[in-house]
Amino acid sequence: MRKLSVLTVLLALFFLAVPQQADAQTSIEVGPRLGIDLGDLEEFFIGADGRITSDALPVVINPAFDYYFVSSGVDGVDVSAFTIDINALYEFGIDNQAFTPYAGGGLGIVRFSSSTEAVDTPFGGFGGVSASTTDVGLNLVGGAKFEAGNLQPFAQAKINVGGDFTLFNLMGGLLFSF
Repeated sequence: MRKLSVLTVLLALFFLAVPQQADAQTSIEVGPRLGIDLGDLEEFFIGADGRITSDALPVVINPAFDYYFVSSGVDGVDVSAFTIDINALYEFGIDNQAFTPYAGGGLGIVRFSSSTEAVDTPFGGFGGVSASTTDVGLNLVGGAKFEAGNLQPFAQAKINVGGDFTLFNLMGGLLFSF
């Protein structure tokens, strides 16, 4: 929990240090994404991606949510996993019409939980058991956004390190401009 508090304070200081402009333009893009984890979970996921761009910031703020389709492989045992990310992406100023590469980093929160059903046996019953863990790590992100009008496909890789889970995600998605 101490890691989360320190990172929250650092993020707040970052936003306070950026000079505010009265006429700063802000744009928002959101859309779905899907991919596969090649790290500890080794499962497919579906999620949502957001991009907040402002003239006042040198980076793009990138919040995201992913739900992983995990399976325990054991009858009566349910597992679930999801991640919440907040990243800062730097778009490289490569002057071409096809795509915009980017790289960045941020904070990744991984929530993993499991539960078992209650079991009745001839010798008595056993109550269900549940357990969960929340893990905070650092994200490293790299990818490219492709230019296609109001719809912008993207492809990226993300690694989450520094916690109990190591995730290496390959994903793609589609952003809609507002």
